[in-house]
Amino acid sequence: MKKSIAYILTVLVCLVACDDTTVNLGNSITPEADSIAIKTKSYYATTRSVAIDSVLGKTSKVYLGRFTDPQTGSLLEADFIAQFNCVEGGDVFPPADSIQGDSALRTELRLFFTIFFGDSTNTMGTEVYELHETLSEDEKYYTNIDPTRFYDPSNAPLASKIYTAIDYTLEDSELEDSEHYANVSIPLPNSIGNDMIKKYRTNPEFFANATSFIENICPGYYVKSTYGDGTILYIDQVALNVYFRNARTDSVYVTQFVGSEEVLQTNRFETKKETLTPLVNDTTCTYLKTPAGIFTEVTLPVEAMMEEGDSINSAKITFTRYNDTGNYWHKFGVPQTLLMVRKSDMSNFFDKNKLTDNITSYYTTYNSTFNRYEYSNIARLIIHCYNEREAWFAAHPELTIEDYENMYPDWDKVMLVPVSTVRDSKNNIVNFRHDLSLNSTRLVGGIDQIEIKVISSAFNK
Repeated sequence: MKKSIAYILTVLVCLVACDDTTVNLGNSITPEADSIAIKTKSYYATTRSVAIDSVLGKTSKVYLGRFTDPQTGSLLEADFIAQFNCVEGGDVFPPADSIQGDSALRTELRLFFTIFFGDSTNTMGTEVYELHETLSEDEKYYTNIDPTRFYDPSNAPLASKIYTAIDYTLEDSELEDSEHYANVSIPLPNSIGNDMIKKYRTNPEFFANATSFIENICPGYYVKSTYGDGTILYIDQVALNVYFRNARTDSVYVTQFVGSEEVLQTNRFETKKETLTPLVNDTTCTYLKTPAGIFTEVTLPVEAMMEEGDSINSAKITFTRYNDTGNYWHKFGVPQTLLMVRKSDMSNFFDKNKLTDNITSYYTTYNSTFNRYEYSNIARLIIHCYNEREAWFAAHPELTIEDYENMYPDWDKVMLVPVSTVRDSKNNIVNFRHDLSLNSTRLVGGIDQIEIKVISSAFNK
């Protein structure tokens, strides 16, 4: 009988979630001995800001530029390492008699972007270095990556470029064209393109696939931010272009090698981490700050919520955002998607490309109408944390709660992490990535505890 009633309760609990007066739902349809009490009660979580040194640098975008953070006064530098794909089995270049002089006309890196942060008129500078060591598929690269592992800083750069986010040398009609794709073109030594064509003639197998291309032709480039302040490009695609002229028609064609996640590209961000200390120590709120800045840690009242022995049917927690009142010339964005993940699982979640399971990890999106992030039901998380601890006690009856908490200090803690999502053609989420765009927000927390609204049930005795 009790199992049947528990099932009925699960179906009906949503009907009583908003009614604090419905204390004895089901009394009229169950025997008195099996009557169920529905309870609503509030518990309180504590939060604090935690500085994050680095995060996994793999994303679908790469970032380039420099920007002084008005909240901390620290200069953020963004640059990246990229390798390039080569279409498998494709004809990379046409026959020798089809290319005028069988040589390259021009060779360049072209950085395509649709979004940038900051001022379109800032003069920015970048340098390009060839890698002497390639990225490894067996290694996870974080945003504090040391580029000198992959290039020799004592060598002169292959190329340098001064640019602005909007290319004002173009006609207004071209800039306003809906098909115009903003980009920065960085000319490379034309010897690179000539060498590619020459090797294609002698060793076409070097162009058979991305791996062979990287190992034998082009190991990749480090694109370094060197000059300027106030603009960061959010780059959608990095292309290595080799232009040539058709021997018969005199028309110009291009062979393009594209950077992509499949052949590895990783971001590097550099800033003075000590400048985050005042924000981390601010107990009037907590922060979310990207890239690789500050996350919010939440300590859940697991013991208090489970000690009454009731069945927790739902547990709702909401994080309210403070409006940004700073008088900045460019305000940071607001994180749009927020992952909640157990603190002890956070690294593995991203390293192993996990999806949320609604037990140890959840995600929600920013509600701009109510200025908050809401997790409607984390009951399974609470129960999981508690049961995990109880199972440990059963295996170690001679030890105490203090022993457990000393060994597993994060057992009742989760992290709030800004993320971006990767979706398939059916709009299903297939991956979560760290949000590496420039976002920052303050949440209610710190000295102000965060309410968890719980609906639980118990059999009347």
